[in-house]
Amino acid sequence: MATIKDIAGKAGVSVSTVSHVLNGYGDISSETEKRVRAVMKELNYHPSALARRLVRKRSYVLELMLFSVEGLRHPFFYEVICGITAEIEKGGYDLVLSVKDTRDKRWRESLRRCYESKVEGLFLMGTLPGRAIIEEVAASGIPTVLIDIPHEGPRMTYVTSDNIGGARSAVEHLISLGHRRIAYIDGHTPSAISEGRFLGYKQALSDHGLPLDPRLVAGGNFTEDGGRIAMKRILEASPDITAVFAASDLMAIGAMKALREVGRRAPRDVAVVGFDDIEAASYVRPTLSTVKQHGEVMGRSAAREALKLISNPSRKPKRIVLPTELVVRESCGARLESLEGGGVLAETRV
Repeated sequence: MATIKDIAGKAGVSVSTVSHVLNGYGDISSETEKRVRAVMKELNYHPSALARRLVRKRSYVLELMLFSVEGLRHPFFYEVICGITAEIEKGGYDLVLSVKDTRDKRWRESLRRCYESKVEGLFLMGTLPGRAIIEEVAASGIPTVLIDIPHEGPRMTYVTSDNIGGARSAVEHLISLGHRRIAYIDGHTPSAISEGRFLGYKQALSDHGLPLDPRLVAGGNFTEDGGRIAMKRILEASPDITAVFAASDLMAIGAMKALREVGRRAPRDVAVVGFDDIEAASYVRPTLSTVKQHGEVMGRSAAREALKLISNPSRKPKRIVLPTELVVRESCGARLESLEGGGVLAETRV
């Protein structure tokens, strides 16, 4: 393998000149830099990232700690991770992914490795095992961006979607279609996402003078099977429901499966609306009405804020709340007449 000395010798320049070209100091003439880079290409030379990091005493590594083994397979989490990765790679950083079960108590060991590896920034996502981890990360001073976990500090902030507003818009849409017995399939607690979407559900009911009936609420743990089980539990307690809002698309898809299993159909018997707008939402039958949140945008926003905190230690962290939009498809029955007439239901975004 070619070395920096080989490049310098063949290009007829000093080792320091090659070093300045590699590090982009900007003090080398364009003609000399062009010659050096031509030799690098000829000899197939690639600078050592490790050596450069040692010289600069920086790791150029950020870590994402995901507290959800199931979440690693969730389409929305995948979008967020892709957004983070794409954004930090533009800045020359690498991402380390650490996956923990929600009940895993070994997070302190993971943090210790972060300190030892001089990780420059952290992302936390999923259901944290407790507030102790937030307190310890905040005390470390490592620039940290939380995903859907509302907490702020001197070097810590979070990015989230408008969970309350998104959920409220979904339930208000169902109310506008004439539904009054609207069930809710929750995710899991404690979870800021679940709390926000449940609050939006309750606000919509309250704004329209509808009572909150505990029998219409069940937890689905953000999984398809959980949504199926929750839907059956609600139907057993209150068979008169005409609509259901699920706090995630996977649970909504599970709810539609449960309806089919008991001989009922969406949207003709029970209207269904989800939350996330994962890719599968437009492929299931009936296509799923849902609240769209932008996973990749969330990831990119989190990454940009983390990089700003790294490059500017005196920067005040910025909280980011991203808008959502209601996507009306077939499952809510908004245009039932077009389905009955054999027409194609056009997707509508509100």
